[in-house]
Amino acid sequence: MSDLIIELGCEELPAASVEPMAQHLGAVLKAALQASDLCAGEPEIFATPRRIAARFTQVGERQPDTEVERRGPAKAAAFKDDKPTKALEGFMRSAGVTLEQLATIETPKGEWVVARQTQPGKSLTEVLLETLPEAIKTMPMPRRMRWGASPQEFLRPVVWLLAMHGESVLPLEVLGLKAGNQTLGHRFHAPDAITLASPSNYESALETAYVMADSVKRRARIVEQVKSVAATIGGTPVMDDELVDEVNALVEWPVALAGRFEANFLEIPKEALIQTMQENQRYFALLDDQGALMPAFITIANLESNDPETVVDGNERVIRPRFADTMFFWSQDKKQPLAAHQPQLSRLMFQEKLGSVADKVLRMEKLGGWLASELLMEAADVKLAVTLCKCDLNTEIVKELPKMQGICGRYYATRDGHPASVCEAMEQHYFPNKAGGPLPEGVVSQLVSLADKTDTLAGIFGLGMKPTGAKDPFGLRRASLGIVRILVEQKLDLDLNEILQQALDNYGERLQAPDREAMLAYVIERMRGYLVDKGYAADAIDAVLAKGLTRPLDIVARLEAMQQFRSSDAAASLAAASKRIGNILKKVETAVPDEVNKALLHEPAEAALYAEVDRVKPVITQHMQGRDYQASMRETASLRETVDAFFDGVMVMDENVELRDNRLALLRQVNELCCSTAELSLLQPAEVETATASSGQS
Repeated sequence: MSDLIIELGCEELPAASVEPMAQHLGAVLKAALQASDLCAGEPEIFATPRRIAARFTQVGERQPDTEVERRGPAKAAAFKDDKPTKALEGFMRSAGVTLEQLATIETPKGEWVVARQTQPGKSLTEVLLETLPEAIKTMPMPRRMRWGASPQEFLRPVVWLLAMHGESVLPLEVLGLKAGNQTLGHRFHAPDAITLASPSNYESALETAYVMADSVKRRARIVEQVKSVAATIGGTPVMDDELVDEVNALVEWPVALAGRFEANFLEIPKEALIQTMQENQRYFALLDDQGALMPAFITIANLESNDPETVVDGNERVIRPRFADTMFFWSQDKKQPLAAHQPQLSRLMFQEKLGSVADKVLRMEKLGGWLASELLMEAADVKLAVTLCKCDLNTEIVKELPKMQGICGRYYATRDGHPASVCEAMEQHYFPNKAGGPLPEGVVSQLVSLADKTDTLAGIFGLGMKPTGAKDPFGLRRASLGIVRILVEQKLDLDLNEILQQALDNYGERLQAPDREAMLAYVIERMRGYLVDKGYAADAIDAVLAKGLTRPLDIVARLEAMQQFRSSDAAASLAAASKRIGNILKKVETAVPDEVNKALLHEPAEAALYAEVDRVKPVITQHMQGRDYQASMRETASLRETVDAFFDGVMVMDENVELRDNRLALLRQVNELCCSTAELSLLQPAEVETATASSGQS
């Protein structure tokens, strides 16, 4: 058993492809080695812009031989007059055996002829000759290219192939390259070939050649260096994970260097400067103790320069013209107030059949005003925020840096002296702009965000453009989840059904017979997933949603009550009783009376149940009107003993029609009370029992 390493050396790979390609190589090799019983361990993955590699420990040189038993014809059909039949002769030819090498086995269907053979295992080389081309063929890459006169295809030209098992070179050939025991170091610091003694010294050999092949260790070094350099100049680096990952995939030998730029550029919104540094130059911006942007940055060089000042100077000269362009756009935009951009919104298309952005803003203004009235709040700031929230789309800086939309609006609105809540809404009405992202904080921002997302959802969905599979060009999934999160987490007691109807009404004749029910069901389904992610039991969610509720805040309140109820001793019994009552009532073909006739309550158990129902009904009704669902469920739980006693002592489907109908009426009232908060019959018995048992243990 020896170590194995496979390395593909390339011209510089795109940063986004480095890690996925290396992980794919390791995964495919691991699957093949495990399936061949050559290795059971996990691979070590190495990835740099110029190489992807996987190393395995304790890899066998050859598969173990296996005993194969091949079944032939039944013994009765294999011989005739003690001589082989044609069926047996055909089997011997196909198996490559003689008559003397055959045996028989007993089965439930009689004796059968078998050939037992030893199948030699494949060598490691044979396994890799089959696996490596397949790994390369299926490797994730955006496109493939050819180089030179070779017919081979890969993301970038492949320069070398390293394949070693222990101290031996494996005789492999892929992409027109024969495997060897040599790799290459850093392109500038150590360009000569490096001969490896064994796979175990792969990392150390490369490190002496200025290559950190382990991407995890290299990433850690980048983070450490950036923080260290930042500390020397009194700053805190802006270290987005995506930026760190990208920089990590661009270098083999990271060296952090600090540069500076003119302080007058700090007049520009810091978000624009940070975006320019990150996306255009892959620089790390620096913040001071107050969170303000410093006129400095950190770049990661891919070499240790003898003259680092020259490297820094080059980076400073590159960033200045970019900042100068941004400064020009900022200066141009300052020449007029944000509201001056409103007329141009009619030239920006929202959607061909739904009109311009200006049309969208008018609809949002109506919806925002209605939302404010539903919350009994003044609508003026909401309407003002709506009229301004898309204006920055026409500014020069947003045209140049699209991710600045909303952020620039906040700066411009603040400059123009608008109320703080309106300025905040310019940016935050786009929130949440990613999964789990922050929500709009103020109520004005929340209502503008709801108006924006609901208008988009209603319009696009109303055109029949429901998301399919992975395609969701207008972000309807994100919009739906955003609506739910804002209503629930910011505790806005609004009705989804009414919000959607208002949004649809605002479109007028632009939408022909939109399916509001399907739209509502789509949002409710997104809410169901959200609630599952929040830790609520799936059956409890279904039990509450079965009530046809459309106020998310109310739905969550009922779920909280259900969580408490199902931990009680009564939960399992009443859930079973509700299901039983539902099944009984489904089978009844005649009308069930609305009221219970006390004179027909002959059995003590039914009289007791009626008395208990009569006692708790007004209490539960009062709790439901006050949305005190936990108190309502506690009262519901008090019915357990009388319900159990009723089913133990009363024949519901009595031959006497009057008695039977009266008991059915009583049971219907019981079920209505039990299911005031949620449809208890949908609770799964196993989960209810588990919750009850857990409660008892605690």
